[in-house]
Amino acid sequence: MLHFDERIFKYAIVDIGASSVRMNIYDIDTQTGKFSVCASARSMLGLAAYTRNGTLSNDGAGKLFAVLREFLARANSIPCDRFSAFAAASLRGLSNTKKILRDIKARLGIEIEIISGEAEARYDHAAIRFRFPQVEKGILIDMGGGSTEIVRFEGDLVTDAVSLPIGCVMLGKNFTACTKKDPFPREEETERIRAYVRTILNAYPSLCGLGGAAFLIGGTARAVAKLSLAERESLFDGYTFSAEAMQKTADTAFCDIRREGRLVRDTVPDRITTVIPGLVAYLELRDYMALDGFTVSNTGVREGYLLEFIRKNFPRKTPEF
Repeated sequence: MLHFDERIFKYAIVDIGASSVRMNIYDIDTQTGKFSVCASARSMLGLAAYTRNGTLSNDGAGKLFAVLREFLARANSIPCDRFSAFAAASLRGLSNTKKILRDIKARLGIEIEIISGEAEARYDHAAIRFRFPQVEKGILIDMGGGSTEIVRFEGDLVTDAVSLPIGCVMLGKNFTACTKKDPFPREEETERIRAYVRTILNAYPSLCGLGGAAFLIGGTARAVAKLSLAERESLFDGYTFSAEAMQKTADTAFCDIRREGRLVRDTVPDRITTVIPGLVAYLELRDYMALDGFTVSNTGVREGYLLEFIRKNFPRKTPEF
């Protein structure tokens, strides 16, 4: 257990995703265990686009180094008491992962933790239970750039957890010819995405026809909420909408991209190449799992990672959201 000399402990946590790299800096009250975000930074790096045949390119590794160097400088300028970085599907299982981690540790002193699918599911579950303590039973879906984690839980117990090779960046890269100048998939490309997602889901019969509502975690979920609400992101945490509302949002988006895509461009400019592939995947998940509603959560794996740190170091404290 760590010992804390000050009332407020500043902790920078960097989540290296396949779509984006994000750092949140948290203020932790060492007396109560309560926390809040005091600063954040994000880079839409899109590491999945730099991966070929299970290897991250030198260009991708260089861009990741540059982002981490910038984030570390920001954290040091505050200054932070602790700096941690982790990655899941974005770096997990690559042929050159060890070399990338070794180089970053040697040059920046940052030791990146590669978390397993099981750990990612555990962190997601902890975050949802923390954010929505009144919910005793449910399903969460965390769609990232390279994978999607689906967790079923009852109270504090995870009853089932799977990691699917479905990610908004990966789908766009593998099944479309989209670029930033031409960011929207054509109809035949959208059908290829649908077919792929269906094939993957058919290998998981335990997910078929579950019914009920699901919590959605991640940037793609927030992008879908933006398209649905056309409001500021700060309003999206806890936003609930029906399966029919998701279909209406998709129909509006598909219609829009056939007419230059002005709505999509203006509403989610930072996810212009990934929101449609992600939305198509959500629709297939909805149909296969027979889901009837969704709740968007801003809390996810980063907060779960933080909560584990707090519980290890403040065993008698119970932070409140």
